[in-house]
Amino acid sequence: MRIAVTTDALNTVDGGFHYEVVFLDALSELAEKFPAEFVCFPPPETNLVSLAAAGGLKYRNLPVRPLYRTVFHQGPPQAYLQTKPPPFDLDPESFHVERAKALALRDAKVDLILQLGPYANPFAAMLPFIMAVYDLNHRLQPEFPEVSAFGEFKRREYLYCNTCRYATFVLVDSEAGKEDLLRFYGKEIGQDRIRILPYYPPIEKRPMPDARELERVAQTYALPPRYFFYPAQFWRHKNHALILKALRLIADETGENIPLVLCGIYADYFRAANFQELTALATQLNVADQVLYLGPVPGDDMPALYALSAGLVMPTFFGPTNIPPLEAWHYGRPVITSDIRGLREQNGDASLLVDPRSPGDLARAMLELWRNEALGAELAARGKKRLASYSWSAFVDGVGSIMSEACERVKSGRTPKFPHIALT
Repeated sequence: MRIAVTTDALNTVDGGFHYEVVFLDALSELAEKFPAEFVCFPPPETNLVSLAAAGGLKYRNLPVRPLYRTVFHQGPPQAYLQTKPPPFDLDPESFHVERAKALALRDAKVDLILQLGPYANPFAAMLPFIMAVYDLNHRLQPEFPEVSAFGEFKRREYLYCNTCRYATFVLVDSEAGKEDLLRFYGKEIGQDRIRILPYYPPIEKRPMPDARELERVAQTYALPPRYFFYPAQFWRHKNHALILKALRLIADETGENIPLVLCGIYADYFRAANFQELTALATQLNVADQVLYLGPVPGDDMPALYALSAGLVMPTFFGPTNIPPLEAWHYGRPVITSDIRGLREQNGDASLLVDPRSPGDLARAMLELWRNEALGAELAARGKKRLASYSWSAFVDGVGSIMSEACERVKSGRTPKFPHIALT
């Protein structure tokens, strides 16, 4: 049996990229002993340089490494505001076949597609497939333009309706994710085709930054001696605006000017528009001098940026789970995040949970953590303990179990049937 591993986000530097790289790492550990053959089919535009930088490319047995560290070059926000996303025309009840792709995969003798992210490639090729669904926030919180505007809601409906109708398995990261899938698409899919696979990057393999590395990163970015840290793309739902408002409240009530360090990318219409609004808001609130924006940051610098901080502040509106709290705990830092379904279960008592709509709630939590280092140490210790319930080996085993079960379903013909459409 041959399994096509199809990727779409490897030419980006967002969460989808990291998910795909981590999944590919897990598959590489399974590949030698797994009874089926895995073959990776990246699209032509894939940024293989990023994969090489992550140590994930070989030619036969020869490792491929980049000569220089890759840096994402981001233009000014105005550069991304010129082009709005194109409208999406396909109705959720329709079914579009990509004949060329389907024929190419059949010529490659593919029996099963593992799609590492929410894209329409697998069902458009009319082959059994597994797909990961990150979240369903277009249904849960459609007020955010990045999940609804310019036909994005319709695009997601087309994708998820057809995924749930025809997938051998849909992967979600939590019980909350499973509940959402059944709530919104229960007519298209039952529990027997949903598998929970908690996403877990192999952070235990990442070394703690030593004193020399801490000094290098601090000097490279001219970091303040102490700061709160938020690594996030500039989507509106990431809720950077709440932190700016909280900084203003803290300054008004206590006279303290607490620094905030941000990193992330705004390289599309939605994020660039939000970034511009945030810049204007920071100026309006007179907190711009407290905010240091680093731009896109290489992965090698992230450990020190976490370790040097007073903690992670992440008042996001979206779940059901998020990776930065796990990273912060690994590097011994406390976490402030949102008191919302999914994150509440993920974080438990290891984080300060705040109302993502309340600047006052966030301001109180930030000030408490800023002033009480003993509380920060206690929360970080709880986070380490909570992190111990995860493991890279468990993630790899989970991937292997799901793949084995999917292969058995394909062999026995227990997969959803596609419409009868001629490919030639």
